[in-house]
Amino acid sequence: MFSGWKPGVLGDWLDVATAVDIYAGLCNVDVYRTFIDQRGWSPGRVEEWWCATPARELLASQCQ
Repeated sequence: MFSGWKPGVLGDWLDVATAVDIYAGLCNVDVYRTFIDQRGWSPGRVEEWWCATPARELLASQCQ
């Protein structure tokens, strides 16, 4: 998934395998169902969170 990205796009603290693991952990149906069913989030709120969180966790421009 991320292996085709140009060097430097992923944070230098990540290898591709770890980036895939983080993405899979964040963006899966279990997370969605937990937010919707247990936490009362709207689908739109989950979508907004999914839009922001992987970028924050994976991209080189992350603030540390």
